[in-house]
Amino acid sequence: MIVGSFWRRQPSTPITDSTVPTEVPEVNSRDNLTARLEAQAIGYEKLLQKEPENTTILTNLVRIKIELGDLEGAVAPLTKLVRLQPDRTELAAILNEIETRLAQQQSPSE
Repeated sequence: MIVGSFWRRQPSTPITDSTVPTEVPEVNSRDNLTARLEAQAIGYEKLLQKEPENTTILTNLVRIKIELGDLEGAVAPLTKLVRLQPDRTELAAILNEIETRLAQQQSPSE
């Protein structure tokens, strides 16, 4: 399971004020969690514009994208994490699993 294996590892860089999006709008609906996660993803994407190689931000963005089921959106930040942290072989395994799932989704079922 992609999410389970990714959540087990804590980020190696401590989270600071610069790594946590501050603007999360209030949402009063059944999709509250999804809306909050999407808002957090937008915040992390904005932070990446300022700190494109911050592994904590990348890790959090990947976790959110996976939790939202946005596997395509997880590929780019996860690819960057694999490049920045080659010693974390589990990241390459997760990337491979995501790419395999995406390829299966695009190919016609037999």
